[in-house]
Parts: sequence; structure tokens; C-alpha cells
Amino acid sequence: MKVSLFLASVLLVCAALAGAACTSTIPSASPGLSSPVTRDSAVLSVPLSSLALTPEDIPAGYVLTESRAKNSSEVGSLAISLGWQEGWVVGYTNSTGGFLNTSGIVQTITLYPKSNIPGIIGVISRQEQSDKDITFTEIAAPGIGDTSGGYVGKAHSGMVIKPDDAGSPFSSSLVSGGSLHTEFKQDVAEVYFASDGILEVIRVTGPGADAATVTGLARNAAARIP
Repeated sequence: MKVSLFLASVLLVCAALAGAACTSTIPSASPGLSSPVTRDSAVLSVPLSSLALTPEDIPAGYVLTESRAKNSSEVGSLAISLGWQEGWVVGYTNSTGGFLNTSGIVQTITLYPKSNIPGIIGVISRQEQSDKDITFTEIAAPGIGDTSGGYVGKAHSGMVIKPDDAGSPFSSSLVSGGSLHTEFKQDVAEVYFASDGILEVIRVTGPGADAATVTGLARNAAARIP
């Protein structure tokens, strides 16, 4: 993750991971519209947008920064091969503490064939906890939906300097002729859960990232599923 605005970093990460967390067969209606969506043998009679967390569900100080449908071009070949159907993403940001202390909340809602959910959750868990600059601890059995999991990650440092490829616009030349880039690191908390073919990932980053907050948000999200 190169130097970038906080929210862009969060959304890029979530697009890669929850992108592999979204789906089933492509419906004839556009994502987020009110037409029923088939998932396995059941029917979701409400649009995905209606499952999104609202400002009333979010802690004070956060501002809605994004709420939109995802499309197949965003999620990659892995998600498509696992049966991605459609998705919706919502983002909130709290920057009252300044840029370096910004907190973010991202909710990704996706549809997959129910039978593929266990494997998809395994992929999410492994990929999301791969950052060696963060120490991860599992959240004990959130007990949300049909199946769920989660973790809290504590950053070792707020900023890490690493070697970079020469010519990067983010790199700084070294006397040795190499280059560096700066990566901002933040604490993170995430809960993922599934209900039928709906898979949701709730991710909190920054000072507001803790197990109680992310679990509460996930319970609020689960309560919206009919």
C-alpha cells in the first residue's frame, strides 16, 4: 500500500478481499434495484442497498463517504469463479482527529452461492491477515448469521519505510541507488458473516478499530437481512 489518502487505501483493500466475498448468478436487473434476486433456492426480495448500514447504525462523528453498487469488473477472476453475483459497498469516515488519526468503516455486501460461502470465508481470513506489520488476534465466535468470524489487528508502527521498485512516483532515492516508499499502517478490526447466500464484511480501521465496535456494527447489519 503506497502513500495515499486513507479512505482510498481502505476501499482498495476491501475491494480485493470482499470482492472475493461477493456473489451467485448475474441477475437481469441492475445491482441495487428493487427486483428480486435469486440466491440458491431462496429469493431476496429487497435491494442490496437496503441492507447497508445507515448513519443511525454508526458511532457519532462518522460521515457517509460512499454508497454504491459493485460490478463484476471490480471483483476479479477469483470472485467470478466462486460465483460472484452482485455487491454493494458503503463507507464512512471520521477525520475529527486529523489525517493520521482518521477512522474508517467499510461494509461490503455480496451474493454468492450458499455452498461456496465456507471456502470464500477461508480466503478472506487468510488474505486479510497477511500483513506482517500488524499483529492479529481472532475475535472469539461472533455468533452472527449462519457462520461468522473476525479479528483485531494492532499496527506495530503508524508508518513503515520499505524498499520500492526504482521509478515509483512514491519512492525516494537512496545514496546506494535504491528507493523507498512509505506505508501508513493503522489498527484494524473486521467481522465477516454469512446468511444464506449473503456474505458481509464489516471493517473498521484507525483509532476506532476494536472488537466491540466492529461486532456491534456486524450485529446491526445482520438485523437488516430479512
